[in-house]
Amino acid sequence: MVTQKIEKLSTREKIIKIGAEIIVKEGLRKFTAKNIADKLGITDAAIFKHFKSMDSIILEIINRYVSRCSQSAIEAVNRGKTVKEKLELLLRSHIDVLEETRGAVPVLCFELSRSEDVKFKNILNEFVENYKREISKIIEEGQKEGSIKKYLNPEDVAMFFIGSIQAKVFAYVISKRDGKIIEDPDQFISMVFYGIIEK
Repeated sequence: MVTQKIEKLSTREKIIKIGAEIIVKEGLRKFTAKNIADKLGITDAAIFKHFKSMDSIILEIINRYVSRCSQSAIEAVNRGKTVKEKLELLLRSHIDVLEETRGAVPVLCFELSRSEDVKFKNILNEFVENYKREISKIIEEGQKEGSIKKYLNPEDVAMFFIGSIQAKVFAYVISKRDGKIIEDPDQFISMVFYGIIEK
């Protein structure tokens, strides 16, 4: 079923959006040209006018996510005046990209971690390592200025950020609900920053 919002997109964009939705809602095994074509009301052959293979669609979804998240990390560092602001900008941008891609990449991270497909695993692994490095730098800056606890390992904090987003996607997939993956970004960011215990 194509929503009004998707209806306005080009066929190539529709394929990417519907493809991402299938990965999240039905899994990688149901990510087929026939399934995408049926949902879009086009032929299987029409898919391959826009993409060489099904792998090309996955690659496009991953590359967009990686590129946007990496760019958001750079922008957060440049735009944020304080460490808190930098981390908040980074998380908000990540949430935007997550919603745009329907959470497909975190699901792919999980599914492909068990596969033998080295090309996808390498791209995702490189992204996680680079992204972790960027977040770690911001954490280290906060430790130097005294706004972040000094005893924390910056890489562990970075992985906690990434893992928290991953966990939200899995909760969304398991609950089989529609709508936003992270319904209240403000509450989510507050939980990541301050935890759940009243002081």
